[in-house]
Amino acid sequence: MASRPYKASRYLKDPQDRAAYLNEVLESGDFNAFLLALKNLAETSEADFATHFDDENVKSPNLTRLNTLLHDLGLKLSIDVFQPAKIV
Repeated sequence: MASRPYKASRYLKDPQDRAAYLNEVLESGDFNAFLLALKNLAETSEADFATHFDDENVKSPNLTRLNTLLHDLGLKLSIDVFQPAKIV
């Protein structure tokens, strides 16, 4: 049986799963991975990644574009307190 490439967007249909996925990617600290994760989610939704981030502005996206795309995905941007691990 032939295998198919894994696409997170096939499995992340509801906003709670999408939010968890994006939060995990953000934890990596790799902003390029975060943009790729957004692009993957946008592929199977009504959101069009290309309208928010083209080749020119993907290198320095602004919060307005990011916020609009997140809203299109049923998500919102928020800030939380960073609590680094305590060294015991």
